[in-house]
Amino acid sequence: MHIKPSYEELEEKIKRLESSSFVESLKQDIKINEIFLKKLFDTIPNPIFYKDINGVYQHCNDAFSKTILGIPKEKIIGKTLYDLEEFIPKEYADIYHEKDQELFLAVKEQFYEGKVKCADEKIRCYQFYKSTFVVDGEILGLVGLMLDVSDYKKTLNELDEKNKLLSSLSITDHLTGLYNRRYFQNIIDKKTNLLSRHNYQFYFALIDIDFFKDYNDAYGHHKGDIALQEVSNVLKEILNRQTDYVFRVGGEEFAIIFEVDNKDNAISIMENLRKKVEDLKIIACNSTICNYLTISIGLGYIKKASPDANSDQIYDEVDKLLYESKDNGRNQITTRDIIV
Repeated sequence: MHIKPSYEELEEKIKRLESSSFVESLKQDIKINEIFLKKLFDTIPNPIFYKDINGVYQHCNDAFSKTILGIPKEKIIGKTLYDLEEFIPKEYADIYHEKDQELFLAVKEQFYEGKVKCADEKIRCYQFYKSTFVVDGEILGLVGLMLDVSDYKKTLNELDEKNKLLSSLSITDHLTGLYNRRYFQNIIDKKTNLLSRHNYQFYFALIDIDFFKDYNDAYGHHKGDIALQEVSNVLKEILNRQTDYVFRVGGEEFAIIFEVDNKDNAISIMENLRKKVEDLKIIACNSTICNYLTISIGLGYIKKASPDANSDQIYDEVDKLLYESKDNGRNQITTRDIIV
């Protein structure tokens, strides 16, 4: 059975609550909690701030005042973004202000990245975590926390660059800087698939440096490597469009896959290439055809392929054209339409 306290008992309880010792104890507890929260707030290494509905800073921690603005809290609290233009560039203030307005108009949270000019004059990348501050259904302002991700972003960028480099190295011939045989196979297979399925057409050339073995034997591999690099530079110089692919597919053998409007243009490009290599004036060891190193070229206009055709068949057909050039005296181009 529940017995209600008497009037006298209630009066006694009220007197105890009103006693100075109880009030002082309660005030002491509140003060301790405030000190604890303030200490906790300032101990957190990430910048934290609180703004009221008008965008006025009401509080911030040491990390925000010292790291971000480099001024005491007293010079921040009571100010808006635009009152701190000496420390917050207007272009940044405009971005922050626009984001803040979203939180003042509706109860929501925000997460975004932004650049911040810090107290040490360095521009750093921060992730912002912000939320509308609501009491009894009324929006009073917003709270925000900032996380410095500059080092993280830098590491990601470095990793991305390294991945790009590794990817490039995996498809590049280390001596000449041209694409390697592995990548050639990848591209020629794709082109062949397009050829058989979509009536796609392209030009494919095989190039061989004439009497290069004799050159290597006479002058040594170091001189041979230099000659290969010089010839490769000519190939890169002439075939430099986005649709041009130049490969080193063997010791002194190169492959080119490219697209032009007609056969005359294709032959013109190959003839220009042949002359440019001869114009390098690299002294030849075997001078039966020329005093300088020259190249022989087999050029195929790849017009059509059956559904079961493969890239090896195309390669073999163009290789035959290359050997015709060599058998007919070298330093020349042999061309033909190819249908497999």
